[in-house]
Amino acid sequence: MADKDFRPLLADLATGVWRLNNKLTDNAAEAEADPAKLLRALSRQVTSMADALAEAGIQVQSHTGEPFDGGQSVQVIAYAPAATADRERVAETIMPTVYVDGQLVQMGQIIVATPESVEQ
Repeated sequence: MADKDFRPLLADLATGVWRLNNKLTDNAAEAEADPAKLLRALSRQVTSMADALAEAGIQVQSHTGEPFDGGQSVQVIAYAPAATADRERVAETIMPTVYVDGQLVQMGQIIVATPESVEQ
């Protein structure tokens, strides 16, 4: 991992961020007329950036919606009772877990939904 040159990836990501910014700022009037078109353009750009990360060996893992297991390599920011929860489940990913070439470089941060207590 130390020998890997991330400059091409950084250039791809910087270009992607620049394009996203341009689409958001330059197309404000167009977005009002056809918001679906702008959303498709933004989605294509985000997908392109995600592909660049994957090609560089970087995996970004969201946990939202997954069942929660206390043995996971994530940091629980909060537990939140939820009427719809039948078991502990990740309600929200605050920061994703990130791996580079399979090695953990950022531990995810999550909010866990818990079943509400049944009072008798």
